[in-house]
Amino acid sequence: LPTNTYMLFLLAASPPPLRRAPPVVLSSATTAKSALRAALAASDGEPKAPEVLAAITELEPFNAPEPALSPLWAGDWRVITKPDFPDSLGRDAAGRYKFSLGRASFNMFAPQLLPVAIDSILNPSSAPAPGSPGAYEVIVKLDLLLPDASPLAATMENVAECTPVDGNPGRMAVKFGGGCLRPADGAPSEAWRDTFAAPGSSADLSRMQRFQLWVARRLFGLRRAEEVAADGTMTYEMPRAPEGYLDILFLDEDLRVTRGNRGSIVIAERLPG
Repeated sequence: LPTNTYMLFLLAASPPPLRRAPPVVLSSATTAKSALRAALAASDGEPKAPEVLAAITELEPFNAPEPALSPLWAGDWRVITKPDFPDSLGRDAAGRYKFSLGRASFNMFAPQLLPVAIDSILNPSSAPAPGSPGAYEVIVKLDLLLPDASPLAATMENVAECTPVDGNPGRMAVKFGGGCLRPADGAPSEAWRDTFAAPGSSADLSRMQRFQLWVARRLFGLRRAEEVAADGTMTYEMPRAPEGYLDILFLDEDLRVTRGNRGSIVIAERLPG
């Protein structure tokens, strides 16, 4: 879901149809997964490239039965598609995608214009139980690129509940209720505290972005951090968050492909262990 959309917390209409390359019939899940990985590598991680969409189409017939109910959903996953945040600032010397902190955090944390470089995105999930939702997390490992100092390693976490949709065992409802930004090493430096002296500031936001936050506060109960905790953590909460969903296009022991209600496609591989 992603993890991964221009306004994670606002519902929107379905996306327009995507252009797909002509399908090629493949004989097994192993062959189809290899073809998908090859297409993803050739497209530089872009999940909506025509060759990637065609490879996903060929993989879908090998999906797990009723994937939203499958125990295969649970586990530690790493996203292998490129980050799906808006307005990329290009790449750094190491090839990492860069964004502003505001765009990467959906304006939850300030300073919004501070550049960040994305190291990796993890997607741990737990299976729902009868009467109890599962957990769905988007954990972003990143560097904060300070203008006159060394980068600060940080971890941004977004936490959601997930529940299979009644009558559709291939769809998982997802509701993000909060998250945090914290130092990756667990100890806030002086530079960290200086950088986040005003974590709840909206000074860098456009009038539209401020309006969107106002709507989120009124409708969804959004509460943004106004100060930094002793351990350097800043949090946000949204107790009445809107519900989105993920269609599980493919799921097995080592690969998961989902499409969110806003059309974002996330391909993740299961981490060993």
